[in-house]
Amino acid sequence: MEELGKLTGRTYRLFDYYGAEDAARMIVLMGSAAETAKEAVGLINVHLYRPFSETHFLAAVPPTCRRTAVLDRTKEPGAMGEPLYQDICAVYKENVLPMEITSGRYGLSSKDTTPGQLLAVFENLAMDAPKRGFTIGITGDVTFTSLPVTKEIDVSPIGQTSAVFWGMGSDGTVGANKNSIKITGNTTNRYCQAYFVYDSKKSGGLTQSHLRFGKEPIRTPCLISAADFVACHNPSYVRQYDMVQNLKDGGVFLLNCQWGPDELDANLPAAMKRALTEKHAQLYIINAIDIARRLGLGNRTNTILQAAFFKLIGVIPVEQTVSAMKDAIYQSYFKKEGQAVVDRNNASIDHGLNSLVRVEIPLSWADEQEEPAAGTDPATCGFGPAWAMSLFEDNAEYAYGYLLGQDAVRLQ
Repeated sequence: MEELGKLTGRTYRLFDYYGAEDAARMIVLMGSAAETAKEAVGLINVHLYRPFSETHFLAAVPPTCRRTAVLDRTKEPGAMGEPLYQDICAVYKENVLPMEITSGRYGLSSKDTTPGQLLAVFENLAMDAPKRGFTIGITGDVTFTSLPVTKEIDVSPIGQTSAVFWGMGSDGTVGANKNSIKITGNTTNRYCQAYFVYDSKKSGGLTQSHLRFGKEPIRTPCLISAADFVACHNPSYVRQYDMVQNLKDGGVFLLNCQWGPDELDANLPAAMKRALTEKHAQLYIINAIDIARRLGLGNRTNTILQAAFFKLIGVIPVEQTVSAMKDAIYQSYFKKEGQAVVDRNNASIDHGLNSLVRVEIPLSWADEQEEPAAGTDPATCGFGPAWAMSLFEDNAEYAYGYLLGQDAVRLQ
C-alpha cells in the first residue's frame, strides 16, 4: 500500500481513521458506506480484512474511544454476530482492553445508507443502554431492530449542486441526464456524479436520476436527500409520488405538463401544493409534451427538458450549453438519421430555453385540504359493511378486505 501511494498519490493503510483525535465514539465498517460515514461522522475504514491485523487496528483507534459500533453489510442469523463484529470483539477480548461494542447491519437488500442513518448510529452509542443488533436503512416493523432516523443532514460542500429527475422509461430522461453529466464534465472544471434508479423493465416504468455537480471531489455514494432542483417529467406522477419531499428550501421544481398556470390549482394534489408552499419552492412549468409532438419527436421530451434544466440550474453559461448540446445531437443523429432529425432536435433545445413559465405559488396553497373521492366513502354512499357482506355472499374475510381497500383509496 505504501508503494501504491508513491505511484498514485492515493495513500491507504490497513485501517484508516477519520474523525476527531479525542473521539469517545466511533464506527468501524468496510465497504460502500465508508465514504458517507467519512463525510458525516468519525469511523475506522477497514481496507484489509483477511489477514486481520489486530496490531494495525489498535494503532488506528483514538486512545479516548470507549464505545464502538461495528457495521456489517451481511446478515448471519445462525451466528453469534456478523464477521467484522466478531473480529473486533475478539481483538479487545484477547488484549484485555476496555471497549463497549455494539453491532449493526447496513445496506441490506441494496438499501441506501444516508448521513442521517449514520448519525442515528452515533446517537444510539450516546444512550445509556445502546441498542445492539440494530439495522439501518430498513424499517424493521417485524423484528423492530431498526434505529429511528431523527433527521437527515446535508453534508454537501459549499458550491455543490444536486438535482433529481423523475421520468418514465423510454422517454429519454436517463439518456439526457447521462449527456448532461458528460457536457458538464467536459466543458467545466467541476466534478460530476450521476446515479440512476430503475428496474429491469425500464420501458414504461419509473426512472430516477440523481446528479451532483461541484467544485470539490464528490464523496457521497448515496441518493440525494436535499436537492437544489427537482424535475417531474411525467405529470401523472404528481398523484403517485412525493417528489417535493427532498427539495431544499427555496429550491427549483420543474413540472412538465399540459396545464397552464391557472389550471394547476385544480390538477395538483393538496399535499403537493402544501409541500411546495412550505419549501418556498420556485415553481416552473413547461409543456414539453405538445412541443415534442409538434416537432415530430413523439414522446421524446428529453432534449427539451434538458435545455430547461441547464437554463434553470445555471451550472454552465447558456450559450456554452446550447453549443455543447447541438454538437452532441449532430454526432448522435446526422449519420444515421440525417439533417432533418438534427434540425428537429436543435429546435427542441430552443423551445426548452424559451418555453419555461414561472408560476407564483398562491398563499392559499398553504392551507389546502384533500377532498374525498366521490363514491368511495361507505359512510356517505351506502357501501358499508352490510353491502360488502352481501356483495361477497356473507364471506366476512373478503368483505373486510374490500373495505380495507376502500380505506386505502381514501387515504391515498
